[in-house]
Amino acid sequence: MIKAIIFDLGKVIVDFDHVTICKRLATYCSFTPEQIYARIFTSGLEAAFDEGNITPIEFFHKVKESLNLDIPASAFQNIWNAIFSLNPGISALIKQLKKDYRLLCLSNTNPWHFSYCLERFPVLRNFNSFILSCEVKKRKPNRKIFAEAIKKAGVLPSECLYIDDLEVHVKKAQEMGMNAVHFTSVQQLEKELKLYL
Repeated sequence: MIKAIIFDLGKVIVDFDHVTICKRLATYCSFTPEQIYARIFTSGLEAAFDEGNITPIEFFHKVKESLNLDIPASAFQNIWNAIFSLNPGISALIKQLKKDYRLLCLSNTNPWHFSYCLERFPVLRNFNSFILSCEVKKRKPNRKIFAEAIKKAGVLPSECLYIDDLEVHVKKAQEMGMNAVHFTSVQQLEKELKLYL
């Protein structure tokens, strides 16, 4: 009996593209988008931000220094945030599920991205609780963040259904005793849900 449904945020509820950030930042420095991607995302800098090991302003200064950026913090924050769009059809599905289930959102994210999405996408107001890597200080697939999600769900792991676009996260949820669905589209998710709910 499923009592709580735990959604991933990025690529499930909202779509995003980190490359968009890199292309926009390239106009403010001498690096190519590929080089920018390596310095922010491959280097571990974004991971440190996601795990709450550096503050937003520290993150900005580290990126600015790494890329020799000529840009104010406010403009950088706008570029950093304006990469999200709502997955078509997901809002209606979440609102329907809200009637019968406790809903949680488990995300590898940073304060700027989460605040932006919370403000921009009203569907997130349907969630009972959020488990964020920047607050837990660990990113998926670390066991600690999944354990925190189960704790906040307030039910047994076997009473949770977890939804994520990355198979490595789905497998970790299953290892923790949860039911889990590998998300590929809203239509596919609707079909899969019928097997569990």
